[in-house]
Amino acid sequence: MDNAIYEWLMDEKTPEVRLRTLKEYKKLPDDDESVAQCKKELLQSKVYERGLKKLKKDKAWDKYDAILAFAEWGLTRDDIGNDIDSEVFVLIESTGFKMLCGEPLLLRNLVKLGYYIEDIVKDEIDSVLKLIKDDGGFGCISTNKKINDPKKTHKSCARLTVEYLLLVAELHLMGYKTECEDALVHYFTKRNIFYRTDDMQTPMVEVMLGTFYPPDPIKIGAHQIIYALRALGCIPESEAMQAGYKVLNQHRLENGRYLLTASKSVQAFKAGKVGEENKWVTLYAYMAQE
Repeated sequence: MDNAIYEWLMDEKTPEVRLRTLKEYKKLPDDDESVAQCKKELLQSKVYERGLKKLKKDKAWDKYDAILAFAEWGLTRDDIGNDIDSEVFVLIESTGFKMLCGEPLLLRNLVKLGYYIEDIVKDEIDSVLKLIKDDGGFGCISTNKKINDPKKTHKSCARLTVEYLLLVAELHLMGYKTECEDALVHYFTKRNIFYRTDDMQTPMVEVMLGTFYPPDPIKIGAHQIIYALRALGCIPESEAMQAGYKVLNQHRLENGRYLLTASKSVQAFKAGKVGEENKWVTLYAYMAQE
């Protein structure tokens, strides 16, 4: 990353991007003066105020989006304080973590926020990771027999497996290697990350080739997928990672910044406009190539 891009990410107008950059690109500790100052600015910002309001709404998906936002920004439960704990446990109690297809991403965000020390979170993670299939992925959770007949053999769901990849990568970054890690990595590397095993020109899921952001339970972009594999130790020079970088760099502009190709109509948090250069995608892209 050249200095011009770094300075762009460190813009005072986006303390949420700046905090994540300091903590995960620069790898500075929480007690570093620049991290502490940035965190203070973020906690006093309008963007944080909006996140907190969303967290305290009654609807489970509002709480889900707020938790995702705080995790993406690089905050922890200790940073947020009493405002978050009760809301997190209310969400867990009311849903049992079963947020449709969104459970693995919720668990990843809770790990990132520092909740892995809670038995209820750790036990759930241990339980769901045991569901890994022989092909290294995770199966569809639908109870609709037209989609997921339990009497028939099904391949893993690529969309759900990507969420598990982000969860396992986050655990790895925190020093926890899970039993399913190698098999999960192999699931993607044997496909050059994105493609069908029976046709290495056809993507498993089209959205994976773009830079969809913020992540949605069934829509996660190339920048986060490649970042997770790099976090899990995949070598940049490998065939799979080179294939991944080729896809990712199709969204790279001449100035070294990356485009946001798609997003939800109502984003979990304001992350930028589709079709424009994007700080979040750019940050992930460079972390993926470190």
